[in-house]
Amino acid sequence: MPRPRLVTTALSFIAALCFGIAATAQGLGSLPSIMKPEYFSRDLLLFIEGLHLTEEQQLIAEMIFDDYEREFQAGLDNMEIQVTEVANTVGELGDDKDAIVKAVLAPIQGWAGERDILGIQLVENIRIILDEDQQAAWTAFNRRLDREKRLPESKLSGEGTNLDHIMRDLDLQPAAGTQLAAEKLRWEIALHDALVIRANATRQNFNLLQQINNTGSNDSRNRKKELASRIQVRDITDAAIEELAVLYAANGNAFRKEALKRGYGRVYRTTPTERLFLAALLSEQVESDPALLAAVVELFASYNGELNATNISLLEMTRTWEPKLEEAKILNQARRAAGETLDRPKDPTRELYQQRREIGTRYIELLRDLLGLEVFSELEGASRYLPRPKPGSGDPNAKRSGGIRTSGTPSSPKERGQPPSGKLTGPTFGNVRPGAPLGGPKGRDD
Repeated sequence: MPRPRLVTTALSFIAALCFGIAATAQGLGSLPSIMKPEYFSRDLLLFIEGLHLTEEQQLIAEMIFDDYEREFQAGLDNMEIQVTEVANTVGELGDDKDAIVKAVLAPIQGWAGERDILGIQLVENIRIILDEDQQAAWTAFNRRLDREKRLPESKLSGEGTNLDHIMRDLDLQPAAGTQLAAEKLRWEIALHDALVIRANATRQNFNLLQQINNTGSNDSRNRKKELASRIQVRDITDAAIEELAVLYAANGNAFRKEALKRGYGRVYRTTPTERLFLAALLSEQVESDPALLAAVVELFASYNGELNATNISLLEMTRTWEPKLEEAKILNQARRAAGETLDRPKDPTRELYQQRREIGTRYIELLRDLLGLEVFSELEGASRYLPRPKPGSGDPNAKRSGGIRTSGTPSSPKERGQPPSGKLTGPTFGNVRPGAPLGGPKGRDD
């Protein structure tokens, strides 16, 4: 059986057996990660650039990576053989589900440890070939390497934010010897320590064989430790964002906005209302009319003021809500195993997101009234916010079947390639069905 099918079958088999074993079922979600190498050939560039490897060192490093890939594949093949042997003899264990689970998990758990050792050996083998100056730079490089490899293993919003990438992309790398550089170094050291704690907590929860023998309370306690370590990682970076934003002075707002957008994408993603205002500011009719342009800018600033206040509340609520949700999942797993009623906490951010959508709709109406339908309808994305013409209102467009295109020309069923129907339907605009309120269907993050 090919490896993907073999592993999938084994995991499905374990999951079915472990339906009542909360700890093991929780750990199964981490298993796919051990089927992939910790380091890929593309990671060689991190070593080359971060340590300024010479051409000779680069050749040696390439051979080290090649050896790593071969040893990883050999270890994976060996695990496959062991899983196959277990699958062929599992019938001898009878109906003892715990024994079956332990037998199937043993080679997988063993391979997880081997995989970690291979990654450690790769890093140490490269460290050996470094000269004195490169050795002196090793500590800082190792922290950077840890950030690159560990930060993506996040669950909470903001937990995986890498400030290195934001500084690079905004061309805001701190100069050596500055207060900015000192603050960045404090972030690096504190984050590295927190990532080590998180890695240890995560690794403890991945010890599936140990989890099977643990009581539900022990497992919940371990998972709460992991959650606490994740909160710590997130909070360290969030605090650094605020400190660095102050030190960046004129560039602080841009840095903070980009950092929060990457860490809290749902909160800080561009809203449909923002896109419409930006389209309006680029409109030829608006640009050519100074008074109209000034009015649009003023209205946009007013919207941004309300939007920013709402986003701040959403940010604070998200930071509180997500850990509570994760803790509820931990407790629910124990409840499920005990046959108790599950706790389903209510998401407090929903109401705020709804308020944000309503604010956006209100300002779109104001923008539409300010520009007039003719100009507004030409904006990209405006079609879903156009009002429905009322039959008998005197609007010649209301007498045309199929509604109005953004350009103002009719769109009949025949033009749209739809078969004629005996059922009369009113006009539609974008995704808005007849009679729908302005703004049409509401996406959860609008």
